[in-house]
Amino acid sequence: MICITGDTHGEYGRFSNKRMKKQGIELDEKDYVIVCGDFGLCWAKDRTFDYNCKNFAEKKYSILWIQGNHENYDMIEEYPIEEWHGGKVRHIVRDKVILLERGQVFEIEGKSFFTFGGASSHDVQGGILDRDDIDYDNDRRKAIRSGLPFRIRHESWWEQELPSDEEMEEGRNNLAKCNYKVDYILSHCCSTTVQKMLDKGPGHLLKADILTDYLQEIEEKTQYKHCFFGHYHEDRCVDDKHTLLYYAITKIDGNLEGNLLDIPILGKPKYQCGDMVKWGWEPNDKKTGMIEIVDAYGTFDQNLEPSYDILVKEENCLYKHICKSEILRKVQE
Repeated sequence: MICITGDTHGEYGRFSNKRMKKQGIELDEKDYVIVCGDFGLCWAKDRTFDYNCKNFAEKKYSILWIQGNHENYDMIEEYPIEEWHGGKVRHIVRDKVILLERGQVFEIEGKSFFTFGGASSHDVQGGILDRDDIDYDNDRRKAIRSGLPFRIRHESWWEQELPSDEEMEEGRNNLAKCNYKVDYILSHCCSTTVQKMLDKGPGHLLKADILTDYLQEIEEKTQYKHCFFGHYHEDRCVDDKHTLLYYAITKIDGNLEGNLLDIPILGKPKYQCGDMVKWGWEPNDKKTGMIEIVDAYGTFDQNLEPSYDILVKEENCLYKHICKSEILRKVQE
C-alpha cells in the first residue's frame, strides 16, 4: 500500500498508529507513506533529530520524501546519493526514511512516479540575511522592527530550494526514457496554472517562478494519472488531476475527494451543539449522545482538530474531549 500526505514541518503526530488507525489506515513492512516536502527531519543535528530518527527506524512502514523549501540542504547533502527503485535517493534512515531526488522516475508497487521537490519560500518579506555580512546585526534589527518574517542564509534558508539547470534537464531526460508517461507526478509546489487556481484572493500573493514554470512544462508534455503536491497548507482536490495535501493522509489510489472532505480542520467544526452523534473507540462499544460543548480549536491535550463534549443521557455521563476523528457519523434523535 502507498499512502501520501503533505508538509509535516517536524510534527509527526499524524504518523502515530492510533491516529492512522482512526483513518482506516494500517500499514506493514511492505507499505510506504510519501511526504510532499517540508518533512522537517533534516534541520539540525540535535537530540530531536536523533529521537525522530530512532522513532522512524522502529516503524513498520517506510517514509518516502521529496524536498520542500524549508529543508536544511547542507545537512541533506551530507548523505550520499544511491540508486533505489530506478532513481536516485538519499537514505536518511536506512530503508525507513528515503529522500527521493529531483527529476527521477521510480517504480514502486507497479506504479511509476516522477519526483521533483522544492519551492520558493513565501515567508521572506523581511529579507534573507547573511551572518557574514558586515551589516548583519543592523539588518536583523530592522527586520525584527518591521514585523515581517525573515530568514537567515544556511540557517533557515537555502538557495537550493529552487532547482539547478542540471536537475531540470535530468528530469526531462528521465521522462524522455519512459516516453513522458508516468502514473503520478509528486512535487512540493505546483505548476503555474494550478497555482493561479489556488491564488484567487486579493493581492495574488503566489508568484510564478522557474520551478512552477518548469512543472507547467512537465505537465503539458507528460501523460499522467494524477499530481500530488504540498506547500500551500491546505487539503484540497483542486481538480480531477491535482490534489493539494497538508494534514491529510490518504491512500494514493483511494477516494481522494471523499477522504479530504472528512479531514478535521481547526476552527471549522463539522458538528454543532445539539447534534446527535455516534462515536466509540472499540468495535463493540459504540455510544450515541448529544454534543453539549464544541472546542473548535482543540483542547489542552491536543491542538490538531476540533473536539466535543458529548452527553449520553442513558448513562447520565458527559464524555469530554471527543476528537472529531473519533466521531463516526451524525444520527437522528
